[in-house]
Amino acid sequence: MTDPAISLMVFGVLVGSAMGGAVVRARAPGNLVSLETRDVIRRVISLIVVLAALMLGMSIAALKTTFDSADRDIRRLGSQIEELDRSLRRIGPPAVEARQLLFRYNAVLVRDTFGDLDAPFRGEPRDANELQDELESALERLTAGPSVQRVVIQAQAILHAIAQTRWTMEEGIGTSISNWQLSVLVFWLMLIFAGLGLIAPRNVLVVIVLLLCAVALAGAVFLLTEFDDPFKGVITVSGQPLLNALHALADN
Repeated sequence: MTDPAISLMVFGVLVGSAMGGAVVRARAPGNLVSLETRDVIRRVISLIVVLAALMLGMSIAALKTTFDSADRDIRRLGSQIEELDRSLRRIGPPAVEARQLLFRYNAVLVRDTFGDLDAPFRGEPRDANELQDELESALERLTAGPSVQRVVIQAQAILHAIAQTRWTMEEGIGTSISNWQLSVLVFWLMLIFAGLGLIAPRNVLVVIVLLLCAVALAGAVFLLTEFDDPFKGVITVSGQPLLNALHALADN
């Protein structure tokens, strides 16, 4: 299920819970929903609101930090690839093979990380790890004079840093919010809206406020699910740094 579909489902569930509470109040005996009962319901709702707010706020903050880290990793990866290309340009014609491999390596990274971006070599049969190994071998073959050797050592260090950035970035791929955690949060929100529907007066203003509140909470759940995977969904990190590096590599 997509993230917008989840948020729409949450909106419908919350509105349905409020309507269910209103129906129960309309059909319940008058003495059942007394002032004392309403006071107890308000206290219980307040407790659940605190729990839901803590879970929602802490989860969004933690996932937003992970999202920002993934964005920084992509920017760092793009700059490192451009830095490696500049080092290979300094070597000259002997590094043509390494530069071609770096171009293919960058294209495969764009293809694998951002599938919706148009990248060349989409038919490349090798994955990024294989191309990285070939690039390392190509750098090892660049053994010439002392000045070139220093540049080669620098290029190898940059390639090692690229590999580390990739590993760090790949650790953030995937979801960290479990279905149980999301289900518990939605259940708490359902209890809140059911309680509000049970004690709130029935007029147009209350209905509008409850609808707006349901929209806001559905939006919060949408942000929660979107930030959960920085590379998929509607809100994703930008792949422009890798595309910029690809264009720099293509510029001979």
